[in-house]
Amino acid sequence: MKLHKLLSTSICIITAVLILSTIAYSQTGKEYSSSTLIIKFRVGTELVNQARLLTPKNYHDRLVFRDPRMESTGSLSSFMERNYIKSIWAVKPDADLTPLPGGMERIFIIELFNLAPIESVQFKLSSDPEIEYAEFDNIGSLGGSPSSSFLQTIPNDPSFTNQWGLRNTGQSINGITGTPGGDINAVNAWDITTGNTTLKIAVLDSGIPLGHPEFAGRLLQGYDYANNDNNPTDDHGHGTNVASIIGAKGNNNSLMAGVNWNCKIIPIKILAADGTGFYSWWVSGITYAVDSGAKVLNMSVGGNSTNSALSDAVVYAQTNGRIVVACMMNNNNNVTYYPAGFANVISIGATNNRNQRAVPFCWGGGSSFGPHIDFAAPGEMILGLVYNNAGTTNYWCGTSQATPMTVGAISLMLSVDSTLTLSQIYDALKVTARDQVGPPGEDTPGFDNYFGWGLINARGALDQLIGITQISTTIPQKFSLYQNYPNPFNPVTRIRFDVPNISGNSDENTRMTIYDALGKEIETIVSKQLAPGTYEADWDASIYTSGVYFYRLSSGSFTDVKKMILVK
Repeated sequence: MKLHKLLSTSICIITAVLILSTIAYSQTGKEYSSSTLIIKFRVGTELVNQARLLTPKNYHDRLVFRDPRMESTGSLSSFMERNYIKSIWAVKPDADLTPLPGGMERIFIIELFNLAPIESVQFKLSSDPEIEYAEFDNIGSLGGSPSSSFLQTIPNDPSFTNQWGLRNTGQSINGITGTPGGDINAVNAWDITTGNTTLKIAVLDSGIPLGHPEFAGRLLQGYDYANNDNNPTDDHGHGTNVASIIGAKGNNNSLMAGVNWNCKIIPIKILAADGTGFYSWWVSGITYAVDSGAKVLNMSVGGNSTNSALSDAVVYAQTNGRIVVACMMNNNNNVTYYPAGFANVISIGATNNRNQRAVPFCWGGGSSFGPHIDFAAPGEMILGLVYNNAGTTNYWCGTSQATPMTVGAISLMLSVDSTLTLSQIYDALKVTARDQVGPPGEDTPGFDNYFGWGLINARGALDQLIGITQISTTIPQKFSLYQNYPNPFNPVTRIRFDVPNISGNSDENTRMTIYDALGKEIETIVSKQLAPGTYEADWDASIYTSGVYFYRLSSGSFTDVKKMILVK
């Protein structure tokens, strides 16, 4: 895992057109706000004490200069006056002085009067003994763009003919024939789980159309940092595409399928309508996502400037057991973008439907690379929902699209075991990633700078966690299905079975399916060709209620059923 990524200060102009009115351009070519700075007070100072006491405890309000509440607190008022500060607010409004990971309780955003160059104020604050750091509010952008191709409403769900990233049979996409198997192995992963309704995923992006039927009943309260309100509706399109790759409802005879059909989604708008956003929005968005209970954070965004506050926010997320996944960006170069460049962020590059690094994308550019990459996932011509037309889909291209593919796979892992840590998830992805699927000059054995550890394999990662374990290669004489143990159980039980060496059996698919007391099929935990031997499979029933369940083993003409009891 990238526990010691080097922070790069390399400069690369972001390709998106920036139209925010508060942009300033420094002599170094970096882009940042001309009116806001991100500051972190030092521990135990009078300023941090007063700031925590007086700043509003909600996400909407700001403490403005000469607010009556500051009349009896001279230090903060004087600080704001001498530094031309118009208003101040906390990244984490509901905190107190209790130390938090990353020092999040001490990070604030300040807005300046238009009286002095922001560079001068930043320089002055950086030397203030009560300030740990004062940083420019840099601008980053999204990591994907739409294709010029447009697909009309898909009549059946899921449409695997077009969603090659979920199942690549070699079908033609945009006139290009694919390489079979160059996908995230989602179809086989769904034999184990299609997602857990209790899992929360935060999509930090341009927003989501809150009334879209593909997300019905699954969107939780989010926030819009671009407009400072609680209505994170998409006004760009990027966030809708990303969210639908993760979690569009599957198997509902409508449009497309996401990787996770059941998860809850927290929409957090950190990009404006032009696809760009300030780091202060990103820092605040990460904090909101963690505090809202999101287990996984999708960040299909990147900026070319490193930033201590953004790093502190990632530390806050990671320390609280959250998984942050970010895109490598799309300039086909070895430049580090953030947050992908930070330690403990899973950073994702993009492949096309031919198992090559996606270069160029449908619009140009190419998947960026470097020693901070972790894995690759499909990112070229990826189908998604359209933000302003609920009945249509279209294609997008970029590492922005590869990132939610990965988040979807991780969310399936967490749907099986919600206690998984970053290290456990990373190790399972690493061990099972498909290595050397790309061109030999780039996808070399083990880790490389272009594919990381390899192409994401959702089913392989699930098998690594709970999967089918061959405990004996001794060839049994007959098929056998044993009683699960423990029984009764809560929440996980183990099932053992024998697969004999019967003529023709090698061509048969062995399946183990779980049914509820009414005979309704609820899960398939084994579905593959197995060599003769004795196997064990675990079933995690944490999302189900107490009661009687049945498990059925079938292979060829053999079938057996047994009963088990879940007690909670």
